[in-house]
Amino acid sequence: MQKMLIGGHLVGAEEWLAVLNPYTGEPVDHVARGGAVHVDQAVALARHGAEKMREMPLSQRAAILRHVAELIRQERGALATLLTQETGKLIGESRIEVERAAMVFELAAEACHHPRATQFPPESFTDGASRFGFWAREPLGVVASILAFNLPLAHAAQKTAPAIAAGNAVILKPSTEAPLTVLRLGLLLYRAGMPPEALSILTGKGEELGHALAAHPLVQMLTFTGSREVGLSLPVQASAKRIEMELDTLGVLVACPTADPEQVAEVIACCGFMMAGQSATSIQHVWAHQSLLEPLASALTERLAPLRAGNPMDETTSLPPLIHPRALERVAQWVDNALQRGARALTGAKAEPPFYLPTVLTDVPPDSPLYAEAVFGPVVILHAYETPHELLRQLNCFSIGVRLAVYTRDIAEAFELARHARALSVHINDTPTLPIDPIMRGDMQEHHMCFEDMLQRIERLSQPKYVGFGKMALF
Repeated sequence: MQKMLIGGHLVGAEEWLAVLNPYTGEPVDHVARGGAVHVDQAVALARHGAEKMREMPLSQRAAILRHVAELIRQERGALATLLTQETGKLIGESRIEVERAAMVFELAAEACHHPRATQFPPESFTDGASRFGFWAREPLGVVASILAFNLPLAHAAQKTAPAIAAGNAVILKPSTEAPLTVLRLGLLLYRAGMPPEALSILTGKGEELGHALAAHPLVQMLTFTGSREVGLSLPVQASAKRIEMELDTLGVLVACPTADPEQVAEVIACCGFMMAGQSATSIQHVWAHQSLLEPLASALTERLAPLRAGNPMDETTSLPPLIHPRALERVAQWVDNALQRGARALTGAKAEPPFYLPTVLTDVPPDSPLYAEAVFGPVVILHAYETPHELLRQLNCFSIGVRLAVYTRDIAEAFELARHARALSVHINDTPTLPIDPIMRGDMQEHHMCFEDMLQRIERLSQPKYVGFGKMALF
């Protein structure tokens, strides 16, 4: 039975929620079901914690961040096992996520020493010798974050590390399906020197805790990672505070005439089916030039054939289960709906609980849910196109955000698609991962974009304050 962490205290509740192993269906553990009263307690303590964080020197914040990175690596084995138990992801993927979390805290520690963490780019406002001023950065105060299930430890790190670097108090609300690793991270943060009042982790139902956090007047900023349906309901209650949303997106890959179908098939097999497709950067749609469609389809089905469903703790398993039976049922219903409307399955299209077999479809009608929404399952849809104009017309019809990968040897074609595609990001001959995620590709040492992303996160978690000096002599 795992209690909530509220300002350094272990707090239980009248009701407890089971955290189920997606592979076995058996409880891994139970967590307390918090409510609005626990939100009030956490925020009250966080206000005091925010003052401590505000006064804490940057060097001390950096030391806490480096220490927690060390503690994460010391417990990498236990954390990876717990991640796999509560999310069902492959043990190898869990190890990557643990290292990713440690890296994020290290990046935040490094960013603490950058001038942008405390001030705007050096700039003064002068009126001859009579007055001058500058802009400084100050923490927001209390920051609350609602997390998703698919990357619980990584998301917690990405929310918490820059908030600490900026000098804020943090309240985390992990997913109901995957709260255990986040609770473990909270204990590590306390051990690393985080002021207890400045960190709380609340467990329970999202519709209860999430809405209470969104509506609380003393929470200065709310960040949310999850579905569009839930996320878009929060700003109504949180209109008076700063909001940052990371909602469902569609991963789209374009294989231009000059692309190598074997290479593209390898990318799709990895990025379409890693974590059973349960990632915001999973590739769901593939547009291939008509000359490449058949060789690409053949190469992709060949690469998917060896994927083996099984125990995610087994190193030989290559296909993990979906997070819970409801997710499996939804994917199956969407695929069946598309098939009934004329879609064709090249492979898969079958549920073997708790797994859904890797599925490749063609001829999916645009009015089906599978076409227009993020499926969050191991499903890839193949399309053919003839001209760039036709391609852009289809790409630009989505109502949700698109992360686009373009594979081509024609640089002019790459720039044309990057310019005209309505996308959140465009990746030329690369996978549609987030800037903070190079570790997922194995190039952790090349993290310049990661560092820039971390600085931007710190900036968003602070606010400007102008300090001006008038004509009165100070000396």
